Amino acid sequence: MNTPTHALVSWALLGRGPGRTQARAIVAGALVPDAPMWVFYVWERWVLGVNQAVLWGERYFDRGWQHFFDVFNSIPLALAGLGLCWRRPAARLFFASILLHCALDLPVHREDAHGHFFPLTDWRFVSPVSYWDPAHLGALGAAIEWVLLAAASVVTWRRAETGRARWLLPVLCVLQLGLVAAYATGRFGE
Repeated sequence: MNTPTHALVSWALLGRGPGRTQARAIVAGALVPDAPMWVFYVWERWVLGVNQAVLWGERYFDRGWQHFFDVFNSIPLALAGLGLCWRRPAARLFFASILLHCALDLPVHREDAHGHFFPLTDWRFVSPVSYWDPAHLGALGAAIEWVLLAAASVVTWRRAETGRARWLLPVLCVLQLGLVAAYATGRFGE
């Protein structure tokens, strides 16, 4: 699932209370699991100049990178954070948003599956459905993602208390469209 969808779905499902602090914590929690992927991409592609085929076919699967991704996608670590910060509402929402992100990723990642149970095990759930790969029901994964994006957009638009919050919605949707176009054309980062 793409990062903008995670942000909107988390905001829609967890953002019932008032306040910018809560909204920021929810959106930050939704973004954190994908942040290492952006670091990886910028480092490998833009700093080292690795081409797309090597980047996604080899470097992505490097054990060091995989452990780096797994730390930020770890359900046990997010549960520990949630437990440690239970009395702090913003921190609780942050970790709940990370957990929601992981729950949404589990059913739509194949070869790119994360180690969601790190550090307890290196096991990865390899789903039959991909959120992006047409060879593995990618059209279904994308359709489900678009339905979630649309529903979350409606909920968050109605719930938004300020014009600034409402403007964030089209920005996230445009980012989502850009990511989908990049995948579809094979030009992600070229």
